[in-house]
Amino acid sequence: METTSLQGQRRDPAEDGTASGRLVVRVNGVLHDVKDEDPQMSLAEYLRSILHLCGTKTMCDEGGCGCCVVVIEYDDPVKPEKRIIKSMNSCLFPIGCLLSLKNHQVITIEALGSVKKGLHPIQQRLADYNGSQCGYCSPGFVMQMYGLLKNNATPSAQEVEDNFDGNVCRCTGYRPILDAMKSFVKDTGTKLRGPSVDIEDLLRCPKMKRPCVPCIDAAEGTSSILYSKDGIIWYQPTTLTQLYLIMQEHSREAVKFVHGDTAKGVYKGDGPYKVLIDVKGIPDLYNVTMEASGLKVSSNITLSSLIDYLKRYSDQSPSYSVIARHLLKVANGPVRNAGGWAGNLMMKWKHREFVSDVFVAFEVAGAKVTVSDITELNTYTLMQFLDVNMQGKILLCVQIPKLTETEKMNTYKIMPRLQNAHTYVSAGFRVQLRAWDKKLLVENISMVYTGISKDFIHAVATEKYLRDKDITSNVTLQGALTTLEKEIIPDANNPLVASAKYRKSLALGLFYKFFLSLLSENVISPCNRSARYSLERPISRGKQTFSSKPEEYPLTKPMPKLNAQLQTSGETQYINDLLPLPNELFSAFVLSTEGNATINNIDITAAMNVPGAAAVLKAKDIPGSNTFVPPPNEVEEILSSGPVLYAGQPIALCVADSAHHALQMVGEVKVSYKDRKPPIVTLDDAINKKSFFPSPGKDLLVGDPTSAISNSPCKIEGEVRAGEQYHFHMETQICRCVPTEDGLDLQASSQWLDFAQQAVAGAVGLPAKDINITAKRLGGAYGGKASRASLVACSAAVAAAVLCRPVRCAMDLSTNMKTIGKRHGYIFKYKVGFNKDGILNGIIITYYCDNGSCPNDNEVGTSFVFSDNAYKCKNWQLIPVAVKTNRAPHTWCRAPGSTPNVFVIETILEHVAKYLSLDPIRVKQKNLYAQGDATPMGFVLPYCSIQELYSSQLTKVDVAGRQQAIKKFNADNNWKKKGLAVVPLKYCMYWTEGYYLCTVSIFASDGSVMVSQGGIESGQGLDTKVAQVCAYTLGIPINLISIKPTTTVNSPNSGATGGSVTSELNCLGVKNCCEILRKRMKPVKGKLPPGTPWKDLVAACFKDKVNLTAQNWIWPDPQPRDAPQYNSYGVTVAEAEIDVLTGENQINQVDILFDCGESMNPDIDIGQIEGAFVMGMGYWLMEKMIYDPKSGEVLNAGTWDYKPPFSKSIPINFNIELLKNAPNPMGVLRSKASGEPPQCMSCVTLFAVKRAIESAREQAGQSTYFPLSGPATVDVIQTSCLVDPTKFSI
Repeated sequence: METTSLQGQRRDPAEDGTASGRLVVRVNGVLHDVKDEDPQMSLAEYLRSILHLCGTKTMCDEGGCGCCVVVIEYDDPVKPEKRIIKSMNSCLFPIGCLLSLKNHQVITIEALGSVKKGLHPIQQRLADYNGSQCGYCSPGFVMQMYGLLKNNATPSAQEVEDNFDGNVCRCTGYRPILDAMKSFVKDTGTKLRGPSVDIEDLLRCPKMKRPCVPCIDAAEGTSSILYSKDGIIWYQPTTLTQLYLIMQEHSREAVKFVHGDTAKGVYKGDGPYKVLIDVKGIPDLYNVTMEASGLKVSSNITLSSLIDYLKRYSDQSPSYSVIARHLLKVANGPVRNAGGWAGNLMMKWKHREFVSDVFVAFEVAGAKVTVSDITELNTYTLMQFLDVNMQGKILLCVQIPKLTETEKMNTYKIMPRLQNAHTYVSAGFRVQLRAWDKKLLVENISMVYTGISKDFIHAVATEKYLRDKDITSNVTLQGALTTLEKEIIPDANNPLVASAKYRKSLALGLFYKFFLSLLSENVISPCNRSARYSLERPISRGKQTFSSKPEEYPLTKPMPKLNAQLQTSGETQYINDLLPLPNELFSAFVLSTEGNATINNIDITAAMNVPGAAAVLKAKDIPGSNTFVPPPNEVEEILSSGPVLYAGQPIALCVADSAHHALQMVGEVKVSYKDRKPPIVTLDDAINKKSFFPSPGKDLLVGDPTSAISNSPCKIEGEVRAGEQYHFHMETQICRCVPTEDGLDLQASSQWLDFAQQAVAGAVGLPAKDINITAKRLGGAYGGKASRASLVACSAAVAAAVLCRPVRCAMDLSTNMKTIGKRHGYIFKYKVGFNKDGILNGIIITYYCDNGSCPNDNEVGTSFVFSDNAYKCKNWQLIPVAVKTNRAPHTWCRAPGSTPNVFVIETILEHVAKYLSLDPIRVKQKNLYAQGDATPMGFVLPYCSIQELYSSQLTKVDVAGRQQAIKKFNADNNWKKKGLAVVPLKYCMYWTEGYYLCTVSIFASDGSVMVSQGGIESGQGLDTKVAQVCAYTLGIPINLISIKPTTTVNSPNSGATGGSVTSELNCLGVKNCCEILRKRMKPVKGKLPPGTPWKDLVAACFKDKVNLTAQNWIWPDPQPRDAPQYNSYGVTVAEAEIDVLTGENQINQVDILFDCGESMNPDIDIGQIEGAFVMGMGYWLMEKMIYDPKSGEVLNAGTWDYKPPFSKSIPINFNIELLKNAPNPMGVLRSKASGEPPQCMSCVTLFAVKRAIESAREQAGQSTYFPLSGPATVDVIQTSCLVDPTKFSI
C-alpha cells in the first residue's frame, strides 16, 4: 500500500506536543508512530493491515454489523481529570481523529486476554455460555460489553440488552450471547468459571493509577496542518480562531468537518474532499450549559453524550426525556458514541431527503441553532437552517428550549426493525393547550414529519386547522385527520422506501396516537386506550430443557465448542486474518450495471494509473475454461466474455498491491454496453413472458387429485409468495491463492472443496492434483459458500496463475450482495379439495421458483419430499417450474427447498381452516400423519410420533388457555392485537448426498490423536461433535484429540458441507475409523495388564507393528423405496403481538419441542435450533431484497437497507425442549440432525402475526381469507390490518 506523510508543510515536528515530537497513537498500551500513514485510513484498516491486530474483524464498513468494535478512551476535553470511554466502530473512525484526543488509548480484543495468558471474564463467559458459533462476530460483542462495563461495572439486565443495538450475529439466535452478558448483572449469582486477566493490570500506569503510559497530548504546533499531499489537506485546529481562519482560507472549496466520520457509512459517494478538518481538538465546541431558556449544547457533543445530558436535565423539562428516548433509536451505540448531532443535521442540510431523527426531535422541540463564521454569529430555527448557505460557516451550537407548563410533546419513530434502522416515518408533535368552559383548546401545535417526501416537514394545514379547536371532540379529531390526509403526499418513486400508502396511513396513525395521549384515560374509550402506547419489550428470557447421559460423557455432554475460547478472545484466524505474503496482491471485481446487455468496451486506462495497480484481468486473460462451476453444470462465467445476464455480474478483476487500491481501480474502470434489452426482474414478469428453464423434473402425481378436488364438498384456490434471503455470513466470500512449485495452494472460505478444486483446475488449465485447497473454518456460510465460493477461488487462482504472485480475492459486502445469488424466491399457486371437517382430499400445487439467470443450484422439484410436511392426503400433484430472471443465479440457503415447501402446505391448512371457520390448530391436528402412514413419495413412516408430540405440546404450553386470553385481549383492544399459531414438522433426512473421507491417526510417541474429516467447521460444532465421538469410541479424554483443517489432500473427493448431514456422517466416519483401530489394538491390549494406560497401550501397539492410522470412506446407500434415513419431528408454538396503527410487532413467546434423538451435544444442538429459528424469523418477518425495476441491480446491498434480525428481534420468551427418551435407531449413536429442520418451523411466527392481523381485519368488518406472504415486514402487516383513519375516535 502506498504510504503518505502526516507531516505538515509548515510545521516543525519538534514543536509537536506529542511524545518525543512524533505523531503517535496508542494501541493496547503501545505507542505507534503514524507520521507516514494517511489520516483518512480507518482505524480498522490500520489495526489489521499495519499493526496486524486481526482480532478486530470487518464486514460491512458502514458501522452496521458491530464486528469491528473497539474501545477508545481519552481525557475529557473540558475536564481533563476525567476519562471518556467509548466503544466505537473502527471501520468508520479515521486514525487521524485519534491525534486530537489527549492521552487516548485504543483497546482491542487482543488486550483483554488470550487462551494462553488467561481470558477476560467477558471472553470466558461468552465461551462458557455457548455464545459463539462461527465466531466471527464474537470479538465485537466482547468489546461492546467491555465498553459497557468500563462505564458501568454493575449494569442492569435492561442496560445489557440495550447495549447490543449495533452487533449482528447470524449463527446463534442471540439468546446465549445475551445470557452470557447478563451474567454480569449484579446479584445474578453467576460465578466466573476459569482464570481471567484484568486489562487494567496491563494498561494502568503505576504512577498515575490510571490507564496511561507516557502522556500523549493532542497534536499541536505552529500550524494546524496535519497532512498535506496530492492536493489533500487535513487540518487539526485547536481553537475556534484557527478553525475560522482555515474556513476563510478555503471559503471557495468543499470542506469536510471530521468528528466521528460516521456519515460515510450512509453516503459513501460524498466527496471527494480536498480539505478535511478534524474539529475534535477544539475545547470550546464541547460546552454544555443548562440556562434559563433551555439546554445549550455545542457541536462537538456526540449523540451519546447529548442523550446523557438530556437525561441528566430531564427534571428541567419533560421534553428532554422524550428527545433522549428518540435519539436512542438513531443508529446504534458505537455510531452514537462517535457521531454528533451537528453532523447529523449537516447530512440533512446537504441531503434534503435524509431521514434525520435529530432534525425531527429538535424541530418539534423548537430548538434553534447558532451558525458562525469569522465575522458573525446568527441564530436560526431548524427550518431556516436548511436554507442557510453554509459555505465557510460552522454549526456552533443548539439551544433546546424547555416546555412551558401548558405544553406537551412526544415523538415517534417507526422502522423496519426495533434496533439500528433508519425510519420509515418519524413524527414529532408539540402542543400548547388551554382549558376553557370544560373544553381543552389548542393554543398552538407543531407537527413535524420525516419520511414523507424530501420537502414535507411541517403539516402546516393541519397545524392551522387545530388552533383553537377542542381536542376532546371527535369532530376535531376527524377534521384534523381529513386535513392531514390531504396534505400528506408521500413520494412514490423510491423502491427503497416503504409504499406511499403505508407511509400516509402511518403519518395519520402517529398523529392519532399523540392526539389520544393528550387526553385523560377516563375520556378515552377503553378499547382505544392501547393506541396511545408503543409495544413494550420486556427483558428477554429463555429455558432450555434436555437430557444427557453422564455415563457416556463426553458423548451427550452439553459443552461449548472446542474452539470457543479462541473465538471469543479473537485469536481464531479467518482467511482475511492471514498476514500478506511477500509480493501478495489483492483483487476486486468490476460489476456490470446493466441487467441484460452485451459488453461493448472495457477501458482500463485510468484504473492502471491508480498507485499500486498491477493488472485488470478480463475474460480473454483466463488461461483455462471461463466458468467457475465444473461440468456437467451449465457454464457460469468467471468474468463475462460479452453477454451480461444480470446487474452485478463480474466483468473484470482489478489487481493491486492493497485491497484499498484494488477498489480504487474498480471505480476507474469504464464499461460501455450495447444490445441493451429490458431485463426480466420479477417472477411475475417472467411468468407473463414464459421465461422458464427446461423442466427441472417430472410432476409428482399421486392418486387423482383433479377428481378428488372436483368431488370434494369444499374447494379453495389460492396464491402465496416467499421472497429471497441473503445469507449474511459475516465473513464475506474470500480466497487466497499462492503459486507453488507443486501448482496452486488455496485457502478458501468454501463449503465444498472438491467442487472448488475441479472449478479452479478447469479455470487455470491444470490437473486437479496440482490444486491444493484448505479450509480450517468459515465465518458463516448457510449454503452461500457451496457452489458460489468457487467464483472467488477461480478468480484468485486465475490472477495468481497469470501474474505468478499470491493473490487474495475478497468481496466487500456490497459486491457480495450484488454478485451472489440468494435463497430462491417463489410464487405458489394451489388448488385444494377437502371435507367439511377439514380433512384433505386432494392437493395441486404449482411451484414457480426463481432460479435467477442460471439453474445450476435449482431446488424446485428436488424438494417435494418436504411438500407434505406432517399432513396426510391421498391425492397430490406437485408441479415444478424453474423460472429464469435477470438476477444473480440463486443458490442454496439454510434449509433450501424445505423452508418454502413447509410454508406453502401450512398456508393451505390455514386457508382450509379459514374457509370452514375452524381453528387452524385443530384442522392441522386432524390431518397429521400416524405411524405406518405412507407419504406421497411412497415410503412408510415407521416411527412417526407427530400426533403425540402435537397433543403434548398443546397441553404443555397451555395453548387453549392462552387462546382464550388472547381472544379477550383482542376484544378489549382495537389497536393492539395478539395471535397464536402452531406449526408441526416432519423433516426427511437423507444421507445419500453426503460422502466424506475420514482419517484417524494415533501418535505412537504420546497417544494423542489427529483427526481429519471431509466436512468443514462453519459454526455448527462439527469439529466438537467429531472429537466427542472419537473420544467416546476410543475411551480417551477429549483433550488428546486434535481436529485438523480440511484439505483436498487429506479428504479428497469429499462432498459439500451442508444439508444438516455433515456432522453426523463425519461422526459416523470417524466412529468407524476408531472401531477399526480398536479392533487392530485389541490383540495387543489382551496381552497387557488390565488398566494399562492409553499411552502405554499405544506404544505397545506400535512396537507390535500395528497400523495406527485408519480411514473410512463414508457414502451411505439409499434406503428401500428411496425412503429417508430417518425423519425428525417437532412442534412449535408462537405468540405474536402487533401494533395495528404502525405494523410494529414482537414475538412474545416461542416454545419449540424438537426431536433430536439422543443429542451428541445438547449445547450445540440447542444453539443450532435457536440460530436456525431466528434466521427463519428474519426471512418471514424482516429480510426483503430490493431490486432496481429497470436494471435489476440489488439496491439494498448493505446494512443500511437490508435488515436481518438483531438481539431485540428474537422471541421475548424463547423456550427450547429436546424430546426426551427418543433414541434414533437409524442415526449415528442414536442422534438426529439439528442444523436445518427447526428453520422450517420458523414460519409459525408469520402465522402468529397473521392471527393478530385477522383480528384487526375482523374488527374492520373483513373476515374473508387473505394470504400473507413472506417477508411480512412492518409495512405489510399494517396495510394488511385495513386501518381506516375515518374510524379513529376518542
